[in-house]
This record gives sequence, C-alpha cells and structure tokens, in this order.
Amino acid sequence: MKSIINNLVNSPPWVGYIPHIMNIFFYHKQNPSTDVNQDAFSYNKLYVDNVLANIKFVGNRFPNSKIFLIEEGLNASSNWANFSSLLNLPNLTIIKRHENLSRRHRGFLENYFHFFPDANREFLLLCYDRWFYIYESLVSNGIENFVSLDSDCLLLGDLSSHDFEKIGINHPPCSEDCWPNVVMCSTTNLNKFLDFMCSFYEGVQAQKDKAKYINSFFDKPRTDVCDMFLWYLFKKQNPDLFVNNLTLGPDDSIHDLGLGYEPNRRVNDPSEYHEFTKRAAPKRDPQGNLETHQIKQIFYTEDGPCFEEKDTSKLIKIKSLHFTPGTLKFDIIPFIEEYEKIYGFPH
Repeated sequence: MKSIINNLVNSPPWVGYIPHIMNIFFYHKQNPSTDVNQDAFSYNKLYVDNVLANIKFVGNRFPNSKIFLIEEGLNASSNWANFSSLLNLPNLTIIKRHENLSRRHRGFLENYFHFFPDANREFLLLCYDRWFYIYESLVSNGIENFVSLDSDCLLLGDLSSHDFEKIGINHPPCSEDCWPNVVMCSTTNLNKFLDFMCSFYEGVQAQKDKAKYINSFFDKPRTDVCDMFLWYLFKKQNPDLFVNNLTLGPDDSIHDLGLGYEPNRRVNDPSEYHEFTKRAAPKRDPQGNLETHQIKQIFYTEDGPCFEEKDTSKLIKIKSLHFTPGTLKFDIIPFIEEYEKIYGFPH
C-alpha cells in the first residue's frame, strides 16, 4: 500500500517522550458492515486489523495510561488469534459489551427515532450506544475523566493536561454538527450528555410530525441525524462546557485534523487561537461513489509528525490524526509502521 506520508529529511529518532496518565477508551462493534458479501467480509477484516493495530500503538505510545476496549464479538473474529499476543498490554483492560442495559439506556432505545435514510439502524445505534457503555465503564472503574477515540483515530500527543471540566470535541464553526472522533470529557459531563440525548428523543416521540420537530433545532432542514448532531445540539445548549479541538493553541499544536479534508485557516487576532473553519465538501463521481479528498501532507520532524500550513509552509505539530473517509481508514497500519521506524517507542 502506498504510503500517505512525506518525510522531512534528516529527522532524528524522537528522544523527548515523557509518558503521562490518561484513561483512553475504544469501542469495537463486531462486523460494522452488515452486508453479507465478500466485500463486507474484507471490510470487516480490515476494520479489525486496524482497530487492533491502533490499540497496540496507543498502548505502547502511552504505557503509563490506562487503555480500555469495550467490545462485542472480538474473540470470535478470525483476526483475533493473530493479534491476541500483540494486545497483551499491561495497561489494557478489555470490557465485554453486555445486554443488561441500564434503565436510562433502555428508555433511550424505546424512544429512538431513526432519522437517517442512507444508514442502517444498527450502525447508527452503536454510535449512540457507545456513550452509555463508556459511561458505565467509567463509573464502575471510579474514573473521573477520559479520552474516547474512534477506531480510525490515532493519538500522537499527550492530552493529560486538558481541562476535563471542558468537553474537547471537534466542532467546525460553520457546521451544525460535531465530530466525536476524539472526545476529552469528564464523567460528570458525559452523564449530562446522556440525559440530554434521552430527553431529546423523548421530545421527538411526543410529536406527531417528528421530522419537522427535529428540523426545528437546526438552521437548515436536515434529512438525517446521528450522535454528531446531538453533540452539536448539546454544545449549542451548553456552550461554556465546550472547547474546540480544531484549534491551534499557544504552542502551535493542533489536536486533531482528518486526513482527506482541506481546511482553510482564519486569523482574526494574533493573540487569539487560530481556527480551522472550513471543511471540504464531499464530491461524488458519476457512479455516486465518494471520491477521496485531497490528502494533507504530513512531515516527520524532530518533535513528531506535523502538517505543513498551506499559506505559510509553517509546520504544525499533530496531537491526533483521524483517518477518514473511505479507504483512508485502512491506511492506519502503514502510518504506524512508518512512525515506529522513525520514532520507535519508549522503553
């Protein structure tokens, strides 16, 4: 597979790593593609390969942090035997997804209204379900804050200094959604978000015209809603609880940027944060397939991987990296292999 990385020449091995303590959660759903065909089988196999490689990477990258995997059916996967020894990480806890749902979780499922015609109900529900399972795991383990990672999001930088009383999530300023591919949050605020999700769908079920009611929360009519939009509405209701992960801080490091997107940078005041404010619109070919967006170049530097800013050629350090959309999800392993070749892992 062709590498998506461009190397900065003469980059020495990374010697400045200092481990920190975080509570990092992954959520795995068996067979995310529910189609019964060879392509779906191949997709699901690649998905598991990349999930396990990602967990191993994060577990080794942050050996003093706690890694949690909430999973369903991973032991039954044909991939598991090949990777089980690699996942023998001392800081990894595997939590089985259970069917004994909490009263709040059951109430949510009873009121859920599927308003997403192009996606199957099972997949959309797992996006919501994960927040209930993460919350239960936090409570049962006595954990006060956490970092949640999508399976296609690599964590490269330490996030332990984040103010977890603020919810760190990507929310493009001109878009009515949030991207929960990386969420930094307290257990208390996640509990508030779950209450909000439940109350939202209680309100939906009380309406005769449910679609009209949902659209009343947005500036433009929608044809779909998922957990991204619920995070957005929760942020809209509680703006002081949130900070934007798509922000450049005083140390000129960006928390997260998805490969495949071409953001523009807007600077209003040099003393303020610089925000990435525009997400490239998806394009489709004549057959209706989503085209791969222009990939931002990544450069290896002495301080770790960086993006090159388009206008100034300034290198901006990456804290996490979201591999999206489409086949980019499966470029995680070649990225990890190249990263380890250059930087290695601390011992």
